[in-house]
Amino acid sequence: MGLDHRKHKRVKADSEIFAAFVAPNEPVIVGRILDLSLGGVGVKYIATGKLRPGPTSINIFGMSSNHLGRIQSTVIYDIEIAEESWSIPAVRRCGIKFGQIGLEGKAKLKEFMEAHLGRKQAGIDHSVLPPVSEQPK
Repeated sequence: MGLDHRKHKRVKADSEIFAAFVAPNEPVIVGRILDLSLGGVGVKYIATGKLRPGPTSINIFGMSSNHLGRIQSTVIYDIEIAEESWSIPAVRRCGIKFGQIGLEGKAKLKEFMEAHLGRKQAGIDHSVLPPVSEQPK
């Protein structure tokens, strides 16, 4: 197995969270999120074609929560899962790297991860931050 060069640890997603790929003049592709981090996401989906490596925009959502919309991202890889495919459409897995999401976007992503993966599981520890009332002005 190759070395993992990710900046952020990916956490397996056991809950029902999804990603929707949105591109102009293309059908929307929806898949289940397999793992998630502050830097990207692994998605399993069913489609007749594959996602092309390069820029894309994704929405991330859960069945009972708000969503994160239009995250500018890059498709790093897209492969068919042959043992789960039965012809066309095929079952596929892709790896997505998030673009620059800014502080507000990162805060929303952390909140989403806590809600769906739990604080400890998501690797997010707010205990190192002072309460808002104690932060320097």
